[in-house]
Amino acid sequence: MQRRKLMQISVSVIRKSHYSTPVKSLTTNHDVPVVVVDDDDPLYADVPKPRKDKSERKPYPTPMKELIRRAKEEKQLRKLQPCRVLEDPPDNGLLVPELVHVAHSVHRCRNSLLSGLSKIIHHVPVHRCRCCSEVHIGKEGHEIRTCTGPGSGSRSATHVWKRGRVSDVVLFPKSFHLYDRAVKPRVIHDERFTVPKISAVLELCIQAGVDLEKFPSKRRSKPVYSIEGRIVDFEKVSDGNIETAVTSTVELLQEDDRCKVEEKKSLKELSIETMESWFEMVLGVRKLMERYKVWTCGYCPEIQVGPKGHKVRMCKATKHQMRDGMHAWQEATIDDVVGPNYVWHVRDPTDGSVLDNSLTRFYGKAPAVVEMCVQGGAPVPDQYKSMMRLDVVYPQRDEVDLVA
Repeated sequence: MQRRKLMQISVSVIRKSHYSTPVKSLTTNHDVPVVVVDDDDPLYADVPKPRKDKSERKPYPTPMKELIRRAKEEKQLRKLQPCRVLEDPPDNGLLVPELVHVAHSVHRCRNSLLSGLSKIIHHVPVHRCRCCSEVHIGKEGHEIRTCTGPGSGSRSATHVWKRGRVSDVVLFPKSFHLYDRAVKPRVIHDERFTVPKISAVLELCIQAGVDLEKFPSKRRSKPVYSIEGRIVDFEKVSDGNIETAVTSTVELLQEDDRCKVEEKKSLKELSIETMESWFEMVLGVRKLMERYKVWTCGYCPEIQVGPKGHKVRMCKATKHQMRDGMHAWQEATIDDVVGPNYVWHVRDPTDGSVLDNSLTRFYGKAPAVVEMCVQGGAPVPDQYKSMMRLDVVYPQRDEVDLVA
């Protein structure tokens, strides 16, 4: 019996060594190149798929263990120093100096993007489904049966198209405007009609340093205090010199932008400029979100820019009865702040043929802004070539059954 056990152990060791040595030889052999494809590489991005079960919570951008560790460290620091001055902006009520110009750039790119789309839409038609949120860019609406609106079962999930607008192309979810993000970071339920709601990108720019007369925001020159977790401001009413200086510089910049003579640009030049504004705006929003917190509900598309989420009981998603209508706040991603709104890619806009439902797996997708600019004459960005499936040859309708 002992010999049999020894033989079994030796055979298992030989098998393990036999299957482990080729892996080592591949890693140590420098003559044979090994190509590793990263799934996160945008050059290999596939068509995005919606969530299978919308009742499930959105995935956390930061792991739960990391969030628990941060909460424990903050609680321990609060015990050691009950009264302390917050040093790191923007938690202390001050602006982040290196992000002020980024906020102005994002605000300028946002205005340029909306202005460009409002001009391109006269040349590139946009269609919107009457029953659901589906958007299509092209001469005619597609025939892909993906409608989930009311009465879609009787129509075999076909869309009912109508003329679309710029607001259907780019999605800017709205957020409550905070006058003082440090001392009063939350909006309660009774203030839901008195506090204005503006675009989350615009609110992010205002909190990062953009001053608008219509939506004022408090600017400080001294940091706030944290007393047992509560934010207290001991600063007196500041002189108006700082605020007037900031607003005057912004007004000068706006006047300079208005004084620029708008040249008549071709559709191709306008599409290229609009796409550059889109990418620059998204890149700037990513930089701002690294320091300025943005929250989203884990079950619905509600979003809030600020240190904390609001307390307005307006959630109607899954399990809202258990939360009394309160939102389940978690960290937001760039897709929550700037909705890409993926649409089907039309390879040849001049062709009169529409997208067929039987050829769905051969079609690609792209953000609506990118698709609109590409149809206007802009070159296809490298990060969306794989998602658009430009290397796929469409079969004919009678050849679908012959394709593997």
